[in-house]
Amino acid sequence: MARKAVIEGGKRDEIIKAAEELFFTDGFEKTTVRKILEKVDGEVGMFYHYFKSKEELFDVVTDRFFRQYETDFNAMVQYVDTVEEFAELFLSLFEASMKRYAKIENNMHWTVRSAFHERTLRSLIPTAEKLLEQFGYDGKYPIDIAAGKITADVSFAIHSKSFQKMTKKERKNLLMNLIKDNLV
Repeated sequence: MARKAVIEGGKRDEIIKAAEELFFTDGFEKTTVRKILEKVDGEVGMFYHYFKSKEELFDVVTDRFFRQYETDFNAMVQYVDTVEEFAELFLSLFEASMKRYAKIENNMHWTVRSAFHERTLRSLIPTAEKLLEQFGYDGKYPIDIAAGKITADVSFAIHSKSFQKMTKKERKNLLMNLIKDNLV
């Protein structure tokens, strides 16, 4: 009789937590299934009872990390009527996200930082699409391309040295202009 995979709890959660710690500090490539299992005092068969591969486990780790982040940004779109309101809420969420990220960033391997950055951009595209629709997008590109462009534009801006030196008002104005520029 085939075993039913456990979805939540117990050893599965221990594996996820151990993998998160190792992925963050050692990177994806240097984190082995054996290292993960050593941290949880587990056997190889146990790992494959819960996960098909290390890649699947990495996806679970990143999904858990981003779940609240994506929920917050998706909810934000529902509560804004203007580009200005969006910029204000975005900046608040951005600051909260950066505080959360700063706690782990210094110990995070560059490969994982890179994967998380790419995942952030990908996960925000549907939110950007909703935002563009809400603000009456009537541009020359398909909306998914425009959403990707605005997501990349905002990402480059908020990760720049210049952005870090700006006042809150300057940051807000920059975000509003980036959004408005992408509406046409």
